[in-house]
Formats: sequence, C-alpha cells, structure tokens
Amino acid sequence: MTVDRLDRFFSATLLGGFLHVRGIPDWGPWNDGRIEYTHESLVDAILRPGTGDRKVLTHEELQAALAEPRGPAPSQTLWLPASLLEEARRLWEMMSAELASPQSPDH
Repeated sequence: MTVDRLDRFFSATLLGGFLHVRGIPDWGPWNDGRIEYTHESLVDAILRPGTGDRKVLTHEELQAALAEPRGPAPSQTLWLPASLLEEARRLWEMMSAELASPQSPDH
C-alpha cells in the first residue's frame, strides 16, 4: 500500500459485534488490494448519520463504536481512514478465527 493519506477512507459494516471490511471475505484471505478507498469529501456527502452510520477517525473512536449497544438497527456502516487499516485487519482476523472455531451445542 502507498503512504497513508488522511483523505482516503474505506468502509466496513459493524454487524453482530464484528467488523466486516467491505471487499474482504469473512473467511479470507485478506488482500489489501481488494479494499476500495473513497475520498473524504465523497464520504461526507453520502454519510447517513440518522442510520447510525459514521466516520471514525481514531483507534479510540473505533473501539467505542464496537462497544456500543446496537439499538434498533442491527448493522452500522463505519468509514475508516487508511491509517486504521492495520487495526481493521486485526479485528477481521479475530472475527475470522472466531467464525472458524466450532461452536458448542448450546450456542
């Protein structure tokens, strides 16, 4: 990937406590080249805050979004800057490992 630019954002869906990065299958493989970036001005134009969708700019904001109760909308679109790509990958790897693990019969 090229040098991170502050005006480049990618989208992910927060669903079921997991971060699903658009362009990356839940079970992999992770491939940075499949992520589509959008300029911040376009993100600002299409953002629908009434639905809970939002931009997160920092690691702390991302963690807060993950910790919030979902409310009536089961999913939420998050727009993340390119600088949070490695954090998104870490969260995706955790999700992928959990989805791959066998579930106990009482789940």
